[in-house]
Amino acid sequence: MKKITSALLVLFVCSCGVQKSIKSDPYTGSYEMTVFEVDNIGDLPLNLVISKEGENYQAAITPRGEMQEVTFEIDGVSFEQGIFTIEAYAAGYDIYFELSIEGDALSGSLMGMFDVEGKRVQTK
Repeated sequence: MKKITSALLVLFVCSCGVQKSIKSDPYTGSYEMTVFEVDNIGDLPLNLVISKEGENYQAAITPRGEMQEVTFEIDGVSFEQGIFTIEAYAAGYDIYFELSIEGDALSGSLMGMFDVEGKRVQTK
């Protein structure tokens, strides 16, 4: 009986040591966000996808709803001190987003003038 108990204990300890800990990035995923009270437009609903390739983050932004004909060309994504800065070109303007992600909540601003809020809809 002692041999069986000892063998099970050794097997349990060894199996725990074999499991890998896979860390997922807390920022990557898909988000639904809204830019509030944009001049001549009103509220602007957008989809944001943040991915990571190596050490660098990448982003893609697409409009939802009525503004689907507007395209966003991403010029750069930087991440410093918990803030994503996403530089883009859309509707003839150079724009930038400053976004903070805490858990599944997204907040920040567009151009420092318009509030942005959103939530994660899918983890990548």
